[in-house]
Amino acid sequence: MRTRTLVTALVLGLSLSAAPALAFEVVFGTSWDAIPLQTILDAEYGVGAIDATTGYEGYLPGDAVIPYWEDQFVDGILVREIAGYANKNILGWYVETLGSTPPSIDGIDDGVIFDGPMGPGATATLSFSTVTRFGLYLDPNGIQSGVNTPQGEFLFTNRFYNDIGEDGTITHHGPYDGDPQALIYNITHLRQGIPTFVIAWEDLDYGSMISPTWVDGMTDNDFNDLVIEISASSPVPVESVSWSQVKGLYQN
Repeated sequence: MRTRTLVTALVLGLSLSAAPALAFEVVFGTSWDAIPLQTILDAEYGVGAIDATTGYEGYLPGDAVIPYWEDQFVDGILVREIAGYANKNILGWYVETLGSTPPSIDGIDDGVIFDGPMGPGATATLSFSTVTRFGLYLDPNGIQSGVNTPQGEFLFTNRFYNDIGEDGTITHHGPYDGDPQALIYNITHLRQGIPTFVIAWEDLDYGSMISPTWVDGMTDNDFNDLVIEISASSPVPVESVSWSQVKGLYQN
């Protein structure tokens, strides 16, 4: 097992609409790394500052259904990455169209933010030519295949782009309408009102069977495989909602 500790900030915005949202509950497993996500969050933000199991966006009714960020400039640094594939995971961004099919990750309207070999303290800067609505994706195990994620399958912050279960047909546990591969925690209140979010990734297929110990083809659903923090550090000229009001995006 290899542990890397880093810090992060991204420039972001978040839009809001008024449609109601249904809550979903994530099924966590026992970390094969023996380092639960809660331990990582406690170490970074203080014991109990974030509840890993109930503090993510989507746990409560009225939370974001499809979260996205919107801004012109993005600056980022990794916070922490722990995984068997830690030196191969690739994190990227994509333009979020709110469509019904996953975006094509082909170098058009998408790009790489961090790749696995980048070490502690690695930084990245993105610059868009105009205000851009975007989400994040993870390419598990990089150019190689991951568990139930063959090369060419990406994991998205928009869970409705992710397949259902191991092969896109049925999951072994809820939610049943799209695998949550990334949990998003709004920690703006911990950053003096500066919009800030933690994104915690599971790089194995969430909908696979869960095992307390490593079993090929299964998952631990520990969401500690890649943890980043993104923070707003520039205004979004088109955003009229005050940051104190911003909670998430709701999509019918």
